[in-house]
Amino acid sequence: MRILVISPALYPCATGGVEIFNYYFIKELAKKGHQVWVLTTCEYEWDNPNIFPVKLSRRVFLHPKLSVGIHILFNLIKLRGRIDIIHVPYTSNSPLVYPVLLAKKLDGVSYVITIHGGGMYAWKPWAPHKAFFQYADGIVAVSETIRKEYESRSGREIKVISPLIPFTESEISKHSARIQYGLNDQDIIILYVGSIKRIKGPEILLDAFLKLRKDYIKKHSLRLLYVGNGDMKTVLEKKVNEKGFNEFVTFLGKVPHEQLPQIYSMADIYVIPSLFEGTPVALLEAMFNGLAIVGANTPGINNLINHKRNGLLFESENSGDLAAKIREFVQNGDLPRKLGETAKRDYAESYSFDDVILQHIDLCAAALGNRNG
Repeated sequence: MRILVISPALYPCATGGVEIFNYYFIKELAKKGHQVWVLTTCEYEWDNPNIFPVKLSRRVFLHPKLSVGIHILFNLIKLRGRIDIIHVPYTSNSPLVYPVLLAKKLDGVSYVITIHGGGMYAWKPWAPHKAFFQYADGIVAVSETIRKEYESRSGREIKVISPLIPFTESEISKHSARIQYGLNDQDIIILYVGSIKRIKGPEILLDAFLKLRKDYIKKHSLRLLYVGNGDMKTVLEKKVNEKGFNEFVTFLGKVPHEQLPQIYSMADIYVIPSLFEGTPVALLEAMFNGLAIVGANTPGINNLINHKRNGLLFESENSGDLAAKIREFVQNGDLPRKLGETAKRDYAESYSFDDVILQHIDLCAAALGNRNG
């Protein structure tokens, strides 16, 4: 097949879940022999001759979202006759709706939608998004919660496929990884991985950590590690400075995904305090690594984490309850190991990156079959 993947932002230029998934998705499609066009602003040198990057201009006309739509439509017109199907990643009220709908109307090109997270906000305006789903040749959701919501909105059947990427284990030991990052073997590392923005709840975790108080943190050698960037990072750093917690909290900023196995290997507790998730890649990677997990009791997390079976759940947006769950892990030496082992086993039994790719390929093939039929 000749597949166009639209991904204005893309790893390694951006490190969000959608951007990282699309990066590995593109590589795997090409590895399996498909020709893949990539419409993106990210300048990256691909090492597979089956991948054809198409530079998406950053030039702004009137409004950033309008500009994205104009640039995408222009390139879709240029690619007429060279692609079979478009893969469209979708989050709430995505501007990709407009150029893809126009391409469908003008040229009849097939497209499939993969709905990621993004909060599931109401469609604004309603009509174009409704039409976008009505005319799609196939629709995927990354979680059961998202599937139910968008089936209700669109009246279309939607398939659930998890947004997996090929996780790997660290090539160096926990001890060596900690030395690299200036951490000690006796430290208990609490890890946050993801964009530092409100919907991900990073301030809830920081408030919980501050509630543990310095004497408790020192006694148990706790360290909080943030991996990622975002618009709240400066605010959180300022709060850490004001409270005098600099020696206990570290912001690593953007870390290449290839280095994340080392980060996970040196951690003890993984916390995901999001207000909403689709199927979070970072949480799946924590399960893959067998970490003790504390997650918000919210959609996208509570369908993966079963309280006291493969992790602990805390009341969403309740930093006091999160602090209590961290204490429960810290003070019960055997509990983190048991729940981490169960999480690792659950991942191994339920998830396969190769199966995810094959499901997407089958969906595209079925969409083209229906069109040709």
